[in-house]
Amino acid sequence: MEDRFLKGRAAIVTGGASGLGRAIALRLAGRGADVCIMSLSSVRVKRVEGEVKYFAGADEIEATRGEIRETGVRCIGLDGDVSSTTDVEDMIGRTIRTFGRLDVLVNNAATNVIHPILNHDDRAWRRVVDVNLFGPYLCARYALPHMIENGWGRIVSIGSTNSHIGTSNYSAYAASKHGLLGFSRSLALEAAPHGITANTVSPATIETPSGEMHLRRWAEDQGLSREAMREEVMKTYPQGRFLRPEEIADLVVFLCRDEARGINGEDIRVTTGAMY
Repeated sequence: MEDRFLKGRAAIVTGGASGLGRAIALRLAGRGADVCIMSLSSVRVKRVEGEVKYFAGADEIEATRGEIRETGVRCIGLDGDVSSTTDVEDMIGRTIRTFGRLDVLVNNAATNVIHPILNHDDRAWRRVVDVNLFGPYLCARYALPHMIENGWGRIVSIGSTNSHIGTSNYSAYAASKHGLLGFSRSLALEAAPHGITANTVSPATIETPSGEMHLRRWAEDQGLSREAMREEVMKTYPQGRFLRPEEIADLVVFLCRDEARGINGEDIRVTTGAMY
C-alpha cells in the first residue's frame, strides 16, 4: 500500500502535462496530494527563433488531468504561461478556491533556444529567461503567502547540468538555470523561518519528448543519425543511459516529506555519475 503522506495537501506542478512534469504530478497524486497542473499548450504558444521545446496539446493537458484524477485525488488542468503574471495569479487563485490551500510548488516549466550568441535573436533570449527564471520567481512570489499561512511548504525547482556549466549555443538556457540556482538559495533563506523549504534538482538528459527533440537537433547540427548521436551522448554518462522521468519525480516527492525538512537551499545533481 502506497504511503499517502501528502493526503490533505495541495500541489502545483508547472509544465505538468507531459514529460517530467507529468511524472512528478502523478507521483504527488499517488502520495495523496490534490494537484494543479499548468502547461502552455501548442495551440497558444508562439515559438521564437531557435526554440527547441515540446508543447503539449490541449487534449494532452486534459488526458494527464484524467490520469491524475484516476489516482483518487482532485486535479485542475490549466493552459497557461508561467511568465505571465495574469496566468500565474489565475493558477494560484484556482488552486486555493478549489483545494482550499497550497502546500507544494514544483517549478518544472522550461524552454530552450539553441543558437550561438553571435546574432542571437533578442526576443528568443528573453523568452528563455522569462520562462525559466522569471516564471519560478512569479510562482514562488504568489505561492509563498499561502504556505506561510499554513506554516509548511515545499518548493522544488528543476534545474539542469547547465545550472553548473556553460554549453556552446545554450547561453540563454545556461544563464537562466544558473540564475534559478541563486534564486532558490535566496528563497530558501527567506522561507526557512516559516517551515518552508526550497531546493533544486539538476538532472542530466531525461527520456522525455523535449529530450528527444534536443537529441534530433544535435544530430542534425552534427550531421549524424539520431541513433549515432544518441550513442555519442550516452558515452558521456558513466551508467551509459539517459534518466527516466520517474527517477527525478521520486526525488522531488522525497523532498516533500517531513523527514526532508532539513534539506533546504540545496541543489541535488542527478547525472548517473558525470562530474559536472
